[in-house]
Amino acid sequence: MPASLNESSAALTEKLVNFLWSQWSTLGLAGYANSETPRITDPEALLLLSTTIARHDSRLFDEILDWLRENESWLNLQRLRHLMREYPCGEPTILGAMAERLTKENPHSKWKFLVRHIPIPADKEPEPMFLPARFFGEPEAVFQRWGWQRGPVEFRRMSQPPRTDQPAAFLFKLRALFGNQARAEVMAWLLANELGHPAEIARQTGYFRRTVQLVLNELAASGHVRATRVGREKNFAIQRDDWRFLLNWSDAQDFPQWINWMPIFQAILIFNQTLAIPDIDEKSERFQAIQLREALDQAMPGLVRAGIAHEIHSTRNLRGADLVHSLLADIDSLLG
Repeated sequence: MPASLNESSAALTEKLVNFLWSQWSTLGLAGYANSETPRITDPEALLLLSTTIARHDSRLFDEILDWLRENESWLNLQRLRHLMREYPCGEPTILGAMAERLTKENPHSKWKFLVRHIPIPADKEPEPMFLPARFFGEPEAVFQRWGWQRGPVEFRRMSQPPRTDQPAAFLFKLRALFGNQARAEVMAWLLANELGHPAEIARQTGYFRRTVQLVLNELAASGHVRATRVGREKNFAIQRDDWRFLLNWSDAQDFPQWINWMPIFQAILIFNQTLAIPDIDEKSERFQAIQLREALDQAMPGLVRAGIAHEIHSTRNLRGADLVHSLLADIDSLLG
C-alpha cells in the first residue's frame, strides 16, 4: 500500500488535537484562537474524547482541567456518565483521576459524583499519561492512584466562562435558561430541526426516551411547542421564529446546527485505532484492507445513529490507498 497507515494515524491524531483546541476554545479555554462555528459544541462528548486524544498534548490536557475547575457548574455529570456507558470511546480511569483531582481543589465539588461511580483500577501498574511518554518533577499522586504517571498539575486559572453570545456555546445559553437537564438539549435539538419525535430526539441528545417524552409533554403544555400525531407516533414541533431573540451573535441567520457528536467521535477513534495497529505497514495489503473494512463496518452503525451515514463516501469496494484517502477525507468532513 503506497500510503503509510501509521503516518496517516499520526496525521489524524494531530488533526484531532487541533480540533479539541478549537472546540474547547469556543467555550473559554485559554491559549488558542477562537473560531466561530455554526455547530453546537457538546461539552460532555468533548470531555470524553479529550480523555483519549488530549494525552497527545499535555498543555491541552491541563488547560482542559483548568477549564473544568472554573466551569464545572455548566456541565451535566449525569449525562456525561450516561454517554460514557453508551459510547465506550473515552478512558474512564483518566476521567476518574480528573474528577478526584478537581475535588482536591474544591471539597464541595460536584465531581465527587463521578469519583463515586468510576472504579479505581486494582493492581494496575502506572503507565505514562502523556504520549510520547514523559513527565517532570514528582508524580501527581491522584493520577498515580488511578494508574497514570504524570508530573504535578498546575492550574493557571486563565479559563473563561462560555460566551453565550457565540453559536458554538448555544447549549450553554439554554442551560443558563433551563438548567443543566434534558430540557436544554431538547430545546437545542428542536430549534435546530424544528420537528421530531421523542425516540429520535432521545437518540440524538443522549437521554432516555422516557425522560425526553416527559420534557416534551411539559414543553407542549406551555403552548410554545406543538404536539401532533402521525399514525401511532406523536411528533413535536416548535415555531423557531418565536425564539429568534436567542440569536444574539453577529450575522446570525438561523439557529446553530445540532450534531450528535458521540457516535462521530467513536467512529473516528475506531478508524484511528485501526490505522495505528503496530507494524500494520509491514502487513500485506490484503490484511490492511481487511482491517480497514472491519473498522468501517464497526463505525457505520454509529454514523447511521448520528444521521450522517449518507455523508460517508468510503465503501468496502475501495482498496489500498484509495480507501485510506477516502476515510481521511470523510473524517475531515465530519470534523468540519
